[in-house]
Amino acid sequence: MACFIGWMSCLCVVTTAQAQQPLPRNDSVKIIYIIHADSLIGIQKADSDITKLMGHVILQQGNTLFSCDSAYKNNTTNVVDAYGHIHINQADSVQAYGDYLHYLGNEKLAILSGHVRLQDAQMTLFTEKLTYDLHQHVAQYLQGGKLVSQQTTLTSQSATYYTDLHQAFFQHQVRLNDPQYTLRTDSLAYHTDTHTAYFIAPTLIHLQDSATVIHTHDGYYNTDLGEAMFASRSVITDSSQMTTADSLFYFRKKGLGVARGNVIWRDTSRKVTVLAGYAETHDQTSTLLATQQPLLIYEMKNDTLYTVADTLFSGIIPRKDTPNKGPLDPEKTALPDSARQDSSAIRYFSAFHHVRIYSDSLQAVADSMYYSFADSTFRFYIQPVVWIGDYQLSGDTIYLLTEHQQAKELQLIEHAIIINQIGKNMFNQVKGRTIFGYFEDNRLNWMHVNGNAESVYYVQDDQGAFIGINRVSCSVIDIYFKDQKVYRVAFRGEPSGSMSPLKGARLQDYLLRNFSWQVNRRPKSKTELIPPSYSASAFLNGHENMP
Repeated sequence: MACFIGWMSCLCVVTTAQAQQPLPRNDSVKIIYIIHADSLIGIQKADSDITKLMGHVILQQGNTLFSCDSAYKNNTTNVVDAYGHIHINQADSVQAYGDYLHYLGNEKLAILSGHVRLQDAQMTLFTEKLTYDLHQHVAQYLQGGKLVSQQTTLTSQSATYYTDLHQAFFQHQVRLNDPQYTLRTDSLAYHTDTHTAYFIAPTLIHLQDSATVIHTHDGYYNTDLGEAMFASRSVITDSSQMTTADSLFYFRKKGLGVARGNVIWRDTSRKVTVLAGYAETHDQTSTLLATQQPLLIYEMKNDTLYTVADTLFSGIIPRKDTPNKGPLDPEKTALPDSARQDSSAIRYFSAFHHVRIYSDSLQAVADSMYYSFADSTFRFYIQPVVWIGDYQLSGDTIYLLTEHQQAKELQLIEHAIIINQIGKNMFNQVKGRTIFGYFEDNRLNWMHVNGNAESVYYVQDDQGAFIGINRVSCSVIDIYFKDQKVYRVAFRGEPSGSMSPLKGARLQDYLLRNFSWQVNRRPKSKTELIPPSYSASAFLNGHENMP
């Protein structure tokens, strides 16, 4: 009886399939046609009609061909289970391979497993299990896989690939390896036709063959064009520099980097920071150009120097044995042997037009300024003025030499003059062809006035009352300071002069030639130099965007 019931519930028909011509490839067709099989068995069950196909099986649904070693085709549910050497050819544009296929014909949904490979003209995708919607043209894996596009390899725990759009979205433990860079993130979009990665989550990028690291969560990188954009305060760092801005752009073929909006550029090895509205960097020349209210901050040992100008520029001093293209004269500023061995690491900064400088120990203005780490010297050009305490110093050119990040020597070259106001319309003055000032512990210690030296000095009694005006001319004047105040003056080289009573004196007659009191040009505080567009947080907490 049991054998009779089993025989009645399943009717099997064995036959040899005949080869058929491929059907018109209409994508709207839902019927799965048998194109070829070496043999087939028809299995009739109470609730289904199943065809077992064996040997060189070829099926067709619309514009898609399926081939395998064997398959079960459920004619009632329009479902196919296929085994061995699975190959899906969708309109000769997308190819899929695997060891096993479960295919829902009505939904046109393929579930592949075992050494799965999905391939089109742009990429090849590898995984152990893949769901591919042939109607929506969407492939997805959830248990780990990788996508290879030219020389770029992307791996992740899960991914979705849109074959029509050539767009892939990767999630969880995403890794990208490319000859130009490597990348780690948790979510990433990638266009296989343009080879462009779009960053949509916190992302860490390492540029190959360099120490450059990029932290971003918004932007893109096009490998073909070598162009990148990083938004939302992304950060670029290397062994000694950091850059962040509202938007960062990079053009590999030009070696050009562009930063826009609240730019912060920091040379961490030299403790130099530049803030600007716009900045450019060039790879080949290692230069920086900053405009739109640039501000340079130099952190010295016991002080911080703030510099603003219309334009800031920074570059590398060339080797002495190569043509000099920088502002330094190699004959006048030859590098020491130790520096010359690696002069590519010696950086300089230039500031152009409306230069203003503030620090606790000195302030300065000029049309242009140049500073080099080769000799740690600030050079001020075109109507420069420096203020130290109560003293105004000016000349045609001014050099400020530093050592160990402290002021060491001040040089006023040609038409040098020092002015100190001690009362209404009353000025102590010293002038000469050159004036050299020397510092100790960042404080002015003594000054040497050389060449046609002249001085005007208001004499005071022991109670501090003014009693006369002393005017002296000589070859050399040495001035000694204590606590930033003059306490001794030495006149050398046959001095000549006179003392005049203060009472009844015309004070304007005691102003030396080239006298110019310019206190209105003097920066009063560092906040006066900070453009209003720079927020307090960005200025005071410039490290907030650093990784």
